[in-house]
Amino acid sequence: MQAVSATFKRSLRFDFSQSDPVVAGRNAFGVGVPLVLGIAAGNPAIAVFGAVGAMFAAFADRPGSYRLRLARMSATSLAAGLAGGLSVLCAPSVPASLLLIAVLAFITGMALSLGVNVSQIGIAATAVAIVLNRFPMPPADALGIAALVVAAGLLQSLLAIAGWPLHRHAPERAVLAELYGGLASRTRQAHPRMAAPGAGTLLDKARATITGIGHGHGPSMQSYRGLLDEAERIRLEIMALAYCLERFERVDRLDHRDAVYGLLAAAGTALDAVAACLRKGSVFDPAQLLPVKEALAGLEDVMAGYPDSPTGRFAAVHARALAGQLRACGRMATPGAVEGRVGEVAARVGRIRLAVQAPVQVVRANLRWDSAIARHAIRLTLLVTATDGLARLLPGADRGYWISLMVLLLLRPDFAATLQRTSARLAGTLVGLGIGTGAVYLAAPGGRLAVVALVVVFVFGVRLAGAPNAFFMSTWTAAYLVALLDLAGYPAEEVVVPRMVDTLVAGVLAVAATVVWPAWERSYLPARIGEMLAAYRRYLALVADTTAGKTKLDSARSAARLARSNALASLERTRGEPVAARTTLDIGEGVLVQSHVMVQAVMIIDAARQSMNAQGQPVEGLLGKLAPFVADCQTALVSCENAVFAGSNPQGAPAMRNAFVLLKDSLDAVAPGPGTLRPAVLDAADRIANALDTMVHLLRGQAKGGAVNQD
Repeated sequence: MQAVSATFKRSLRFDFSQSDPVVAGRNAFGVGVPLVLGIAAGNPAIAVFGAVGAMFAAFADRPGSYRLRLARMSATSLAAGLAGGLSVLCAPSVPASLLLIAVLAFITGMALSLGVNVSQIGIAATAVAIVLNRFPMPPADALGIAALVVAAGLLQSLLAIAGWPLHRHAPERAVLAELYGGLASRTRQAHPRMAAPGAGTLLDKARATITGIGHGHGPSMQSYRGLLDEAERIRLEIMALAYCLERFERVDRLDHRDAVYGLLAAAGTALDAVAACLRKGSVFDPAQLLPVKEALAGLEDVMAGYPDSPTGRFAAVHARALAGQLRACGRMATPGAVEGRVGEVAARVGRIRLAVQAPVQVVRANLRWDSAIARHAIRLTLLVTATDGLARLLPGADRGYWISLMVLLLLRPDFAATLQRTSARLAGTLVGLGIGTGAVYLAAPGGRLAVVALVVVFVFGVRLAGAPNAFFMSTWTAAYLVALLDLAGYPAEEVVVPRMVDTLVAGVLAVAATVVWPAWERSYLPARIGEMLAAYRRYLALVADTTAGKTKLDSARSAARLARSNALASLERTRGEPVAARTTLDIGEGVLVQSHVMVQAVMIIDAARQSMNAQGQPVEGLLGKLAPFVADCQTALVSCENAVFAGSNPQGAPAMRNAFVLLKDSLDAVAPGPGTLRPAVLDAADRIANALDTMVHLLRGQAKGGAVNQD
């Protein structure tokens, strides 16, 4: 029960890091416009339908390029309008209505395999169909209702991209500014290499915005892509210099350590300047790079006093590389920052591609009984359809749709997420119904426009709270719905108790469904960890491949970050499950820790390779010597992957300590060696060997404590 208690506490957390008052304000305005127009036209019901379309489009107003935002919000509006029109047409026939809702619910559940953004489109369509199906309207009104929902959603979309003509790449600049600010923060860490891996998350976010669906083209976009690439290299150089800090502290070379700290501090200032330039849209001042130049000169003076120090020479190499990358950032920042004042070539619509990879294949791969997505889709279809059908048999059936609507919003593939959303929704709904009822009562003397004003305020609260604050989002959502239904002719005092009861019933059903037919995350955690190890193995193989180019390395690095994020998320969900999974968690946590140590060491080798390329040094000699060691690493990782998937002991894993000794002897046998990078590469290989041996040891213990892949 400790896991359940922790899940309840997480559902009531405060996190406003993603809140944006500007977005919340424009979304609230977008919902208010159809309400005001409908009230002015004397048709509150139609106004409410427009507000529903605008609200679902608002939920799709999330960070991304303007083109991505427009595509996402427009798709949501069109799906909601189409589903609403079909719902009105099917309303006279209960079997047809239930069939429509079942089909939409199943599509929504399976769409989760393509990502949350795609699933949100399905949720919007299904929710609109559920609601409109319970308001009797002539079938002849179907087209008009659909057009109204779409028009309100498109209006919301246009408000979201209103800044496009003035600052067409504001989202790209914002995400890059956040990335460079994050890199600057990392340079100031006492141990930059051991800091939380937030830079990787920021890199993925920036890459998705700049290279994802609907990305633009032209001089500014070339600048952003260049800045993104430089950020990737800067991260590697920071990791390499952090390695030097650890070495210098270990041997009490305090002057060396301070010189590296000084350079990192100056680099942080320059990175902050790049971030500010992008954020404000101003010209980058080259004077911001002078401290970096001075710090580099000081570092080289210190290192020159110890010509026999391999780590000192290694630090100098990477310090010069970092300084060069910062100069490149300074050159590229201005064209991107002043985007509206330089010529842009027209975007080529033909280059817009769907963000998901091979969507049909992805969905097909999840159409099997052991898939968490398929189980979720079936549970969602059965529950939503059954509750909607049963509600029609109960008194007050015109409002019985609330249970099926809540099931749609609460049910998630795993138990922990469902419980967390349910607990937050229940607590938030209780508070929100009270706030909404009291506010509507006080606003009643002001007439319908006063209630419209309340709706706008509540929508602002919903969007300001955002997804990380499920409790507050539920609070303002409940208050918003009370006010909206009051405008539609359902007095607030009549809906408070039914809504609370319906939400409680829906929550119990959603949680019960995940228990009766569970898709325990612990059953999927081994697959996530195995996929992460496979991604790390591919990254290591490319780092040691002399023919691998920059594009392949960048792609492998991104894939490794994504796989790690998925594994961490799966581990977190497993912690929230009220089932015995101690062995699973212990092994999973241990493997994740060791894999992180390993991949950080691989990044050191990656940085060393890039330094050799930058200096025109051949990498074949160093990588050739590494080949046998990397081959053993590949074998060990494959053995660990198979053990994780099967829940058994690793088979055929070589002793990596012996492999490291052979590597060291091989490099020592070459008189000049591969330059100043050999000691750093050897140290990185030492860490990789230790991490892999520890990983194998951990996985051998899982057979004693029970298989990892329990169900």
